[in-house]
Parts: sequence; C-alpha cells; structure tokens
Amino acid sequence: MENPWPTMISRQYAAAIQMLRLAIEACPESVWDDRSEGSPFWHLAYHALFFADLYLSKDDKTFEPRSFHADKAHFLPGDYQEFAGIVGTPDKAFTREQLLEYGDQCLAKCRETFASLTEERTLERCGFWWYELNVGELLLNSLRHTQHHAGQLALLLRRRADFGVDWIGTEDNKPGRPTW
Repeated sequence: MENPWPTMISRQYAAAIQMLRLAIEACPESVWDDRSEGSPFWHLAYHALFFADLYLSKDDKTFEPRSFHADKAHFLPGDYQEFAGIVGTPDKAFTREQLLEYGDQCLAKCRETFASLTEERTLERCGFWWYELNVGELLLNSLRHTQHHAGQLALLLRRRADFGVDWIGTEDNKPGRPTW
C-alpha cells in the first residue's frame, strides 16, 4: 500500500493556505493597513505566506523572496529578540493583489513539494540551519505556523469587521477517501 501521509498532509497544508487567501480576500480596506493595535492585517498575512514559501523550499540557499519583498518585512515586530528595535512594519503596505497572487504561488509550490516528496526525503535533515528537524517534521511545523496565522487573521476580521471566514477542511474542501 502506498504511504497516504504525504497526500493527507498536502491537502491540509493547501487548505491552510486557502484559508489565508479567504481572509485576504475578505479583509475590508479599513482593516487592511490599520496599525492601531500592532502589526496590520496585510503584514501578518505576508509573514505567514513568506514562511510557507520559505519552508516549502528545499533550503534557505535556494529560496528566492518574491520581487515585492522588502528587507526584514517577513519578521513581525516584537517576535524576534535578535532584531529588537530594528524590525518594523514597512511603511508602504503590500497590496491585496500581491498577497493573493503570493497565496496562489504558495499553493502551487505546496502541490509540487508534496508531489515529489518521498519517504526517504521526509527523513532527511531539513535545509534550514536554525531547525534541527527532518523534512517531514519541518513541513508539519510550517503547516501549523500557516494555520496559526490564518486563525489570527480570522480573529482580526471577526473583531474588527464583525464577520468570519469559512472553514476549509481539505484542499478541495471534500473529505478524502477513507484509508482504513
């Protein structure tokens, strides 16, 4: 029997990215760049997409940030002690269109990454020196990070715009075939 885990995890990872996209699509202009309560919506969304893109890459040396990336824009103020005082939200907000396209690129990269994932590859050490993880666990860690921020964005929309974002259960929002 073929290993079902890559397919299951890929569907869940893609669903998390799609939930980020739904939040980005739904965000009203009044919330998009509101900096009154910390990092604005767009910056949180960019942070989540940047790290999904990064960790779906083979390693940090082959990763190429998108053309609209600004220096240290992927870091959120206050989250990284080593950058205390030098990390902030860029003055100019990234656009909704940029982030929706970035979400699409991350979805495509997710599909490519998992389509080529072998059992041997999942057990190799990941290509990011700051993580002592194998590739499989790095991908799970990254999925959790993506969903963490999708939830954060959904909460911002609920609190600031009084509406929610739909739950997406799997990539195609349909249950997978039972594996038992």
